[in-house]
This record gives sequence, structure tokens and C-alpha cells, in this order.
Amino acid sequence: MSEPNSKREEKGIPDQLIQIAHEQEGGAERVLGQIEVVQNSFEEIQAITRDCQEILSTLLPPSEDRDRLVSRMEEIAIHADNGLYNVQGVYDLFQYQDIVRQKLEKVGHRLIDVSEYILTNLLPAEENTKRSASAGRDILQRKAQEADQVKDEADAVIAEFFAKLRAQKPPQP
Repeated sequence: MSEPNSKREEKGIPDQLIQIAHEQEGGAERVLGQIEVVQNSFEEIQAITRDCQEILSTLLPPSEDRDRLVSRMEEIAIHADNGLYNVQGVYDLFQYQDIVRQKLEKVGHRLIDVSEYILTNLLPAEENTKRSASAGRDILQRKAQEADQVKDEADAVIAEFFAKLRAQKPPQP
């Protein structure tokens, strides 16, 4: 196994999510830089085309060839307009991608918060309780009609975590 993959496997899933989000952000910035270059090129093509059309209309006397050349220049300008329109579409897609990246980071941070809360509040401190996992050990001995004794406790812990999380968050407009 290669070195980068083994390092990634050592990290927890939340850390991997955050790392992927950061890598995605860096890649997006490089792509946006290239897109900006393309946009500038299209804008330059439009400006040059307009200049050429003006020169043609002032220097050459009206003729069929001049009209055909002006028409071709208009087609070039239309293609440049279409290119600029598509570049704007790419910007919109990247904006959406950035929202997805932010959500991915948020999920990663929430997973870290939950795991830290669980580690802090649910791990038994005494050595003798670390080995007793009654919910896991008695699962095979349970009767099918017997209610799960631990569900209410787990729900209470999760509710307590989210209540504390909401209390820490400032109200959003």
C-alpha cells in the first residue's frame, strides 16, 4: 500500500471528509483561475471583432465581399458571446460545488463534535466497566418480545448532546 493511502486510513472518517473538502477547494481555485483566463480571451475576441467590423465598414466601399466578411465577424462575436455565457454557467456550477464542499466540511466537523462528546461523556472511566458491554453481550440471549433496555438511554444521550450543541450556537438570522 502506498504511503499517502496508509496515512489517510489512519485518520478518522471526519478528518478524511474535511481533508477532501480542503483538497476540493484548492482544486476549484485552480480551475477558476483557468476559467478566468478563458473568459478574458472571449472578451478580447469580442473587442477585436468589433474593432475589425468598424475598420471594415469605414475603409472598404460597400460590396458583397465586405458584407460577407462583416457577417462572418458577427458570427465570431456570437460564438464569443456563447462562450462567455457558458463560462458564466461554469461559475454557477462552481458556486454550487462550493456549497457542497461547505456542507461536507460541516458534516465532518459535526462528526468530530459527536465523537468527542461520546469519548468525553460515554466512555467508562473505571477499568471494570470498560469490559462490560451488556447491550452488546446480551443481544444473542434476548427474547424476541423483550424491549430494548438501552434505547431510551441512548436517545437521552443523543438528545443531551444536541441540546448542548444548540445552546452553544449563537442564534442565526
